[in-house]
Amino acid sequence: MAPTNGIMHGKEEFMKRIANNLGRKSPLTAPPAKPIRGVPDHYRAVELNADERLDAFIANWTALSGKVLIVDEDDAPHTIGQYLLQVCQDHNITRTVRWNHEGLNTLGLDETMRGAGIESLIWREGGEADVEPRPLPTGPDGNWSKRSRLLQAAEQSRLGIVWPDSVIANTGTLALFSEGGKGRSVSLLTEVLFAIFRADQIVTRMGDAFQLFRSLHPEVATMPSSLNLITGPSRSADIENDLTIGIHGPGSVYAIIIQ
Repeated sequence: MAPTNGIMHGKEEFMKRIANNLGRKSPLTAPPAKPIRGVPDHYRAVELNADERLDAFIANWTALSGKVLIVDEDDAPHTIGQYLLQVCQDHNITRTVRWNHEGLNTLGLDETMRGAGIESLIWREGGEADVEPRPLPTGPDGNWSKRSRLLQAAEQSRLGIVWPDSVIANTGTLALFSEGGKGRSVSLLTEVLFAIFRADQIVTRMGDAFQLFRSLHPEVATMPSSLNLITGPSRSADIENDLTIGIHGPGSVYAIIIQ
């Protein structure tokens, strides 16, 4: 829209304000040059050793209000079990759901929780047989009642336990490859996320996690249903920039690192 009495309206005013905020007198008339394609050389050259990756992840994860516990491998079953019980107590949790992952299966967490009266559900193929029918909040004819028992149970669990496929140091991110016994509902529907992994799974950058994903799943037809990247608790903001935690995912996140 053309200026009226020196006042600009619509797109022209909008673009000029952006240009001024960027220190320009007027909007660009041609797109800026892009001499670099892909990852810049200076970024690609950055390599962190194991200790640096660990320190970077912890710094970035805790900066987003995530909690970290480092445990020795020999003491992992007992230490992680006791820490999990404390987290459940802190959040008044009585029902959990976890991935059917080899690393988690060896920790004995199910027995630890059940001994404390906390229900432990395992997300696995054919796992519906292990789930007792639950009261339906929408009634027997609602859409929720048509979902599988396993999904219903996961939706009614308040803490999810996962073993990330990769962990990214420079962004403080968990990479989860969802397939089979690693359902995405475990990390997306619960209020609290409890992630357990080894220190040697931490990589430097996002591209390293993507490279691992492609190496494990080179064919599109056999790729997992999703690759979820979790960086701290869920954050959502409306048009007024009012920040809310935990609306579209867990509001509390814990990273347990086994060394």
